[in-house]
Amino acid sequence: MTQQYTFGKASDHYKKRLFVDTGGKFMEVKARIIEPYSPPSPVNKLKEIQLLHAPSNFEHRGIASYKAHLRLLFDSKDDFAAYMLWSGWTHKFYDEKGSIYLGAAESIKPQAVETSKRYIVEIDLVLIKKDAYDKKHLNQFQDLDNAAGDGHWSKDDIVEMADLGLVAIISRDGQPVLYFRPNDYITRAEYITFLNRTRRLMEQIIRE
Repeated sequence: MTQQYTFGKASDHYKKRLFVDTGGKFMEVKARIIEPYSPPSPVNKLKEIQLLHAPSNFEHRGIASYKAHLRLLFDSKDDFAAYMLWSGWTHKFYDEKGSIYLGAAESIKPQAVETSKRYIVEIDLVLIKKDAYDKKHLNQFQDLDNAAGDGHWSKDDIVEMADLGLVAIISRDGQPVLYFRPNDYITRAEYITFLNRTRRLMEQIIRE
């Protein structure tokens, strides 16, 4: 199978969507992102921030190197009130590429729209790029590149699965696994192990 991501990536469903931590889970902010919109962009001055009330599986401290300006339009007073209740807590934002950012609000400016029951909130976020922060790449399989330097057609997928913990990179004796053997047949035991790791990963994602 040479075609990759036939059904798209999981992040494709979360482009330009904002979530806020409510203590037990992340709740999607029920608002439309309208112009002017400034996507997360690197900042020259790094600042250490602490993620308040973040779930235990997230790093609570990191170096903020991104800033974003969002303009949120709420069509419902209840949705506006629900967001303002949690707006001081940790935010999770998926940009237009589906990349994940975590951070906190640096400034929040709510305002009512005249002659309507809608509300606008302008928010500046200080963010950490979670995709890059969590990426491991603990080991590179030596048989995914040939002598000419060309990678195996499935190299990116294999590395991504290894980063997610679905492919073993450490053997039972603690030594790194150097060869993935991409063209070998999978055994029944390996297939069951892969399914079980996938189940545990999905359970973790659901909890988040």
